[in-house]
Amino acid sequence: MGENTRPFPIQSWVGEGKLSQKMLGEIITWKIQGVAISHADLISGLMASDLDCDVAKELAPRNAFARACSKLNNERIIRKVAEDHSTISFQFTREALEDGKFSYHFESLLFLDKHSGNITSENLELEQLAKEEFGRCLESRSANDVTRLVQRLFERHADLFTIRDQGGVYFVPEVHQDFVVKVESFVRNIGGSLQRFPIPAGSPQGDRAVQEAVANGLQGIIDEHMEAVAKFGEDTRPDTLHRAEEKIRITKLKIEGYGLYLDKKRSDLEASLQQASELLRSRMSFLMEVPSGEAELILV
Repeated sequence: MGENTRPFPIQSWVGEGKLSQKMLGEIITWKIQGVAISHADLISGLMASDLDCDVAKELAPRNAFARACSKLNNERIIRKVAEDHSTISFQFTREALEDGKFSYHFESLLFLDKHSGNITSENLELEQLAKEEFGRCLESRSANDVTRLVQRLFERHADLFTIRDQGGVYFVPEVHQDFVVKVESFVRNIGGSLQRFPIPAGSPQGDRAVQEAVANGLQGIIDEHMEAVAKFGEDTRPDTLHRAEEKIRITKLKIEGYGLYLDKKRSDLEASLQQASELLRSRMSFLMEVPSGEAELILV
């Protein structure tokens, strides 16, 4: 048997005689028609497809405020200066051409509550202007908003593994097929389209491509863990440490759950995740004054 026809490990998983029936998953991509979708239509579409309606509210304030800022930036510069779990702070700076040179004057700070959408500022006139424009933008959602909403749904209930660096095309494991059906229904309900390309097991090219997509996606998650933990310092809250701990636990479960896709790459991912776990253990031991032995028990 030539090298180009050598069975890939996933073939031994599905077994001879089942290759025509066993699916690895699907390649999906979606397109949202139009530039503005009403909030009511989004909610209706989510309800009709039996999906979480709260994701529409969850993503709305940040995105709507970004659109509002694009309409408020005439003769001013707007920059995000800080963000925490509940609030984003923006600085508004007035720009003016004076004597042939641009000058810049601090105008005010605005604070956006990411959950409620409430806007506050010491400059009451600017606060009112921002609230009015924000209210108009809040009533409609762009195609980008819907794309982020769909991605958020997958973050909650399934996994998207990127196929191309630019995004927009994803592999979804077969175990999540029922959820893909719901998302497809939702996208169609709001006037968009979702294309699904089933990937059967058994071809060396398809099996290898799926393995690489899943492994690269999981490694990307682990890299995010490492980057986040490396930034933890003395001002890091205990609940942030525990959330990082839970994320590592979930990633471990993902590696186990997708082990049949990963084959030999699984051991590399487990070793990489162990590094992230050990780094977090050392941070917890130092920041929470937890003895290293107890920190180790926490992360088991």
